[in-house]
Amino acid sequence: MKRMIEIFEELEDPRDTRGKRHKLVDIIVMSIYANICGNNDCENIADWLELRARYFIELVDLENGIPSADTFSRVYRVINPDKFTEMFAEWVRGVAGEGKQIAVDGKAVKSAADRIHGGNTPYIVSAFLTDIGISIGQVKCDDKSNEISAMPDLLEILGISGCIITIDAIGTQTDIATKIVGKEGHYCLTVKENQGNLYKDIAEYFEFAATDEEENAKIKRHSTICGEHGRIEKRKYAVVNDEYLKNYINDRNQWKNLKSVGMVENTRIIGEKTTIQRKYYIMDIDVTAEKFAEITRSHWQIENGLHWILDVHFKEDLSKSKEDYSIFNLSLLRKICYNLIKLDTSFGKISFRKKLNRYTYDFELFHNLIFNVIPQLY
Repeated sequence: MKRMIEIFEELEDPRDTRGKRHKLVDIIVMSIYANICGNNDCENIADWLELRARYFIELVDLENGIPSADTFSRVYRVINPDKFTEMFAEWVRGVAGEGKQIAVDGKAVKSAADRIHGGNTPYIVSAFLTDIGISIGQVKCDDKSNEISAMPDLLEILGISGCIITIDAIGTQTDIATKIVGKEGHYCLTVKENQGNLYKDIAEYFEFAATDEEENAKIKRHSTICGEHGRIEKRKYAVVNDEYLKNYINDRNQWKNLKSVGMVENTRIIGEKTTIQRKYYIMDIDVTAEKFAEITRSHWQIENGLHWILDVHFKEDLSKSKEDYSIFNLSLLRKICYNLIKLDTSFGKISFRKKLNRYTYDFELFHNLIFNVIPQLY
């Protein structure tokens, strides 16, 4: 915890010095405690801390007691979100080191929709280190249509050299691919109908290759099958090197360093019903079919792990904080909490929910997380 405090102590405090009674870093530390214990808005943060005032007054040497709910609210409205994100990214790099795959995806904060100004729902575009399982950065955009313009800003603050960046179809843009390559990263981008000729050409190639013996021999393949609760899923992975596609993909030269094209065919059987879905991908790396399967499957950790937990355990989708920078800053605070819990292996292999239960009902375990488990990671 000491290293994290040292980093966030450098965060500029924009509040008027007159009447300021609590240090910014102390407010952040107390907010982390309260959020992990299930208090996700400023009213409940202040109330929960007041009930444990003696502990926190000693912990951070408070001279003026527990801050009020209004103080917490004002702080998260005015913190510079760009600087907060930079320091968050610095802390994560110190804790986690370098990963190999970064998933990028947007998430709506539905209850913070601005019904006065056109009903726009704010989106947070996040980056997730899949092989370690933690959040590493975010940017805010006004609505889903602006995710595209927000992604280059997010890539700019991340260290992506040598990493594979995976993005769903909304981020499959030539300038985003160029940005990734320019920062010495690699991309695996989903191709859907909105990419027009690219989608059509790739789909037609795989259909043709399935019936042509010579073309079919060029394709690397892998398949998996799993089933539970009456559902069977069969996945077929196919990937082909770009050198074989010169006569088939018309727009291939628009994509920086394009090396290979892939297809995932997902057959789902539930009772008597069978559905088949195909997805196509472009990559600037030449990979085996097994590696392609790993990359595409790992991408969904950001949805099934980070976003799901933010909504279910931290109630992010119910957050109505939308004044000034509060949406962004409180979302980043939740990701700090998420990372702290994910990095705690002191309980062995147990679920996120069970970890929360232990912190909530045994405060000594919480103290151990903050002052023993996390510092050992540095």
